[in-house]
Amino acid sequence: MNRRKLTRFLCLLASLSLLSGCTGSVPLREDVSLTLPPVENSYTLTEDSQSREYAETVALYLPAIGNNQLITVPERILVPADKHPAEATVNRLLSYPGGETAHALFPEAVLRLQEGKPALEISGDTATVNLGSNASLLSKQDLFTLRRSLTNTLVQWGDIRYVNVLVAGMEPGVDQAGLTPAGSMQMTRNEDAPALWDSLSTRSSLEGMEYQRFSSVCTLFFPAGYGRGILAEARTVSFPGQSYRQMATSLLEALSAGPQVLRQSPVMPDLISLLAEPPAVEEGDDGTYVLSLRFLDVANDTFVQAGVPRSVMLAAITYTLTTYIPRLAGIRVRIGNEQIEGIVPGAIYEGAGDAIIFSDGLLRRADFSSFLLTDCTLYFSGGDTLTAVHRPIPCSMAYDRSYLLEQLALGPQAYDSVQGTEAVFPQGTPAGSILGVDKDGETALVNLSSSLLPAAAGLDPQKERLFVYSLVNTLCDTRGIRKVRIYVDGTQPESFAGAVWLPGEFLKNPEMIR
Repeated sequence: MNRRKLTRFLCLLASLSLLSGCTGSVPLREDVSLTLPPVENSYTLTEDSQSREYAETVALYLPAIGNNQLITVPERILVPADKHPAEATVNRLLSYPGGETAHALFPEAVLRLQEGKPALEISGDTATVNLGSNASLLSKQDLFTLRRSLTNTLVQWGDIRYVNVLVAGMEPGVDQAGLTPAGSMQMTRNEDAPALWDSLSTRSSLEGMEYQRFSSVCTLFFPAGYGRGILAEARTVSFPGQSYRQMATSLLEALSAGPQVLRQSPVMPDLISLLAEPPAVEEGDDGTYVLSLRFLDVANDTFVQAGVPRSVMLAAITYTLTTYIPRLAGIRVRIGNEQIEGIVPGAIYEGAGDAIIFSDGLLRRADFSSFLLTDCTLYFSGGDTLTAVHRPIPCSMAYDRSYLLEQLALGPQAYDSVQGTEAVFPQGTPAGSILGVDKDGETALVNLSSSLLPAAAGLDPQKERLFVYSLVNTLCDTRGIRKVRIYVDGTQPESFAGAVWLPGEFLKNPEMIR
């Protein structure tokens, strides 16, 4: 065998050993001098890598021609590389013009998401779709079909289980009077839809609405730890009646009970005991409602003692009430003798230190959009293994892989779900070491700066292994990624510190996770 063939053979063996190591261990090279140059595999990260779009086939749930039952229509759409496919899919669903088997959701007009933010939010396993005002032209039954269509379409990826549908920032109601909330919907079968529609649409027609007990799946928004923002959690809430006061009181009681699933959320104070008087509701000339909450003066100190900034508590209350209660434009809040006219949030990711002024003293859902977070999964060192850590981050950044690696480079934080972990990036890593993350099919392409190499050169074999697989496992936990390729300034080096062979592709290594 000549030297060129021998070189290719040894490189192939190295690549095979790497792939086998992805299910167990990374090859540790004992004699660097025996390593031959890797097969050339260069890559250039372009400026538009993060904004690239990729074709993907999605299922649209649309009403069938003839019987109006929902059927699946496969559609090929373009999806941004650093976004969840939900928004692109919903845009296609709303604009679907009709075909041979299914018709448009609203043939008389083009349905759209509401302009600006938030248009579609995903926090945890809950999505909230905010439609433009022309969706209010739909009949209540057609709007119910639209809710089902949106919900069944959005749950297809498995990470979304519950869907809220708003029109112009408000829950539109299911019944003709617009007083019955739909709640957070889950996927429904065609055979179950008529019973669900009858149950929701007839509830407001019953006499004595304030005496009609019911239960509903609601999305509650809880403060995240250390005042970073709010997180969604859907669960069933029982209501003694359907008046606005009863719904508001029951939702505040559910918030006070605290989350059942969310991690690292502070202990919630008893919001009901802090009320100076029961919630009051006022109907406006335009048919929308405003809810007034008056808290005792001690509420400010109580929030501080609970570790929840007042701005975050107001965000949690406003989001929870306006997402569920029909035609609720916003809330007004008084604490003691102070009417809340504005806030200056401190620890949120976006807009910290900037004043938020409430027009007419009305706290609207859109005022708090920068507070909404979702959990991402990062992998930090837990000794000789990796530990999965959940960290709340802005929901708009949850699918930006470069942002996730920047969070990994920050190291463990006090608001992580697990404490006592250690950083995996080499000590002394300079800022800007993550040049970008691109996507090629199911492979994430990580491009690091050569400025990181001096810090990484001092890693011992196990720390180098943890560093590599913290990148790999973190990225493989993002949607659509199964493999990771690592570059430094566009070229795959042999190693960071001489022990882990880098050329080739890495698979997620679950055996390294504690």
